[in-house]
Amino acid sequence: MRLNSKHTAEDLERYIQMYLKDGISFKELSETFGLLLSESSFDQKVLRYQTHGLKGIQKNLEIIIIVKSLNNLLLINAGLYN
Repeated sequence: MRLNSKHTAEDLERYIQMYLKDGISFKELSETFGLLLSESSFDQKVLRYQTHGLKGIQKNLEIIIIVKSLNNLLLINAGLYN
């Protein structure tokens, strides 16, 4: 599921595996393979992935999706969202 995030959890897992297992640098992931995250954000996701696996990345994405959905509902109810 993507919904307003830069990559799906599965895409992030693929980038992380390329980084950890294949030794592909952050710069190459960004420039050649289309990674859209900042280096610090990517490093945080790598650490979460190493600690919790795919669920460590998915949980964060799910929270972002829920928060954005709730924010949109609040805007709709306030008449500020078209």
